[in-house]
Amino acid sequence: MKLFTVRRAAVALTLSVVAALSACGTDADAGSEGGDVVLNVGQLGSADVIAKLFELSGEDDHSYDIESPLFAAGGPALLEAVPSGSVDVGLMADTPTIFATVQGLPLKVVAVGSTMAEGESTVQIFAGKETGITDVKGLKGKKVATTEGTILQYTLVRALEDAGLTLDDVEVVNLAPADAVAAFQSGDIDALTALDPQAAQLAASGAVVVGDGAGLTSNHFYISATEDALADEDKAEAIEDFVARYARARAWANENEDEWAAALSELNGFDVSIAEAIVAREDYTPVVIDDSVKELLQAQADTYTELGLLPQKVDVSGAFDDRFNGTVEEAK
Repeated sequence: MKLFTVRRAAVALTLSVVAALSACGTDADAGSEGGDVVLNVGQLGSADVIAKLFELSGEDDHSYDIESPLFAAGGPALLEAVPSGSVDVGLMADTPTIFATVQGLPLKVVAVGSTMAEGESTVQIFAGKETGITDVKGLKGKKVATTEGTILQYTLVRALEDAGLTLDDVEVVNLAPADAVAAFQSGDIDALTALDPQAAQLAASGAVVVGDGAGLTSNHFYISATEDALADEDKAEAIEDFVARYARARAWANENEDEWAAALSELNGFDVSIAEAIVAREDYTPVVIDDSVKELLQAQADTYTELGLLPQKVDVSGAFDDRFNGTVEEAK
């Protein structure tokens, strides 16, 4: 397998849960009570999910302004914005941190959350009914689409291992998520890995879930901040407050599924039934940064090294900053 460039691999950023729920919309300010401090919170996609979440949960009364640069082009664009200082905070899945570390970007993970309900997985593996595939073992010898260097591929690797198989036992087709869905619908592949909202849409269309990463992958979501922002006393204070507000806002979403699903449906332009299916699988829980969190990310990084997607072993332990652990603990 050829070496995967860091820039290309950084597309993993597009696969965060927030990105998946940010398909359309416009840039907006998440706060109504601004101050002298401006916190630039980068989100993937083109809908300001944070603004709506904070508004509905009553967490929009912060003393600083939140500007929300949106990156419809995906993870590479957000990563490229880090050195310029146009983002202070980025919301992303765990995988991009690996490639940010390889690039030496001045970015630190300051808060972590577990995104899914018990027994659920961020990534699901689907097969068509007509294939007769009912479990991961049935993927042997079949064409399976995934996206290299992302949580989609990592989930496939772990699910195959759990079933006593490896990537060599399937015909891997490397496709971007949208292209994978198109290939699946046209019958060019037998199975694919998917995240929401595509996973919910596939399930609604009758595709069969044959495997996932439940118990095999972390389902972790990261809030990362630039080193420059963390070195600024006022911005660091705002980031800590943002971390707490985000946790409380997600707790509100956990308890108000119908209202949150309706908001997501309106923001993203898909049917409310799809939004309801997405929200039903979620259950955001703050997680303190400890050795177990780092070990989960290290295991993922090591897998990419073994697959030849990284040139050498990468130590990800330095990508974390646990100064807000007490705040996260209080928000749990």
